[in-house]
Amino acid sequence: MNMQSRKLTVAAIGCSGHIAETFVRGFLAEGVALRILARNPNEVARRYPGASIVAGSMMNPADVAKAMDGADGAFLMTPMAVRDNPTNEIDAANAVIAGAKAAGLRHLVYTSAIGAERITGVGILDAKFQVERLLASSGLPCSILRCGSYMEDIFDPRLELLRKGKFLFPLTKSRRFTYTSQKDVPTFVVRELLQPGRVLNRAIAFASPRTYTIHEVEDQLTQASGHPIKAPAKFPTYYLYMAALPFFRWRGDRLASILPLIRHFDQHGCLASGETVATFAPSFHMTSLDEHLRRLFRS
Repeated sequence: MNMQSRKLTVAAIGCSGHIAETFVRGFLAEGVALRILARNPNEVARRYPGASIVAGSMMNPADVAKAMDGADGAFLMTPMAVRDNPTNEIDAANAVIAGAKAAGLRHLVYTSAIGAERITGVGILDAKFQVERLLASSGLPCSILRCGSYMEDIFDPRLELLRKGKFLFPLTKSRRFTYTSQKDVPTFVVRELLQPGRVLNRAIAFASPRTYTIHEVEDQLTQASGHPIKAPAKFPTYYLYMAALPFFRWRGDRLASILPLIRHFDQHGCLASGETVATFAPSFHMTSLDEHLRRLFRS
């Protein structure tokens, strides 16, 4: 029996938190049998009644193997670097790789990030660089999707502010950015990788093909909303946040990891390189920024 004639089983590792919600709901919408590894199984079961919940931690290889046992594939999100230090993300990847080997996993799909192809000095990106290297040397069948800035993270939580004409993104307006819709990820994983049994064994840039300056994003927002929307000037907001970075590090706040990434984006933008989805699966439709924003403002 081939994979297209039966229900696929997918293990979701590192996906019990709210950040992964769009991915989880996307896999469920694709009709797969989804197993979520979770330290708080009762809470996750209430949020996702259509999924099977496996109690355990991604830091424990035995728990990972239990979640992956007999699965057609696994979808991995590693935890964000703490205080701009990639160690915890790398430790999580090592545990997941050990569990996947113990389970005899057929295919591991990892969500990485554009910019992870080199060391940058930014904890979030350097962690993914190291995880990619670990996967490449592990011998596991794996596919790595380097995603751009997630549309659902950049725009959706700011909808009320956008309706007031403000786009809180105080960076150099000439920098160019690549965007990815999180909703495209599970669709691609199921239809282009797991169902046909295709394994990349390399990284590809998983992002909408067009890049945008912040000026162009302002135009897209204005067209989608029907009223003018502008991003603030870089001064003073950007500099106030950067001045507060030592405080966030002391507190262990997630901004201690996010602000160095913002600084990197302000200096370099976020641009894809290398092989893309269009090369690997030319018929697969990536959601454009215009499509996402028009849907957002209709919600």
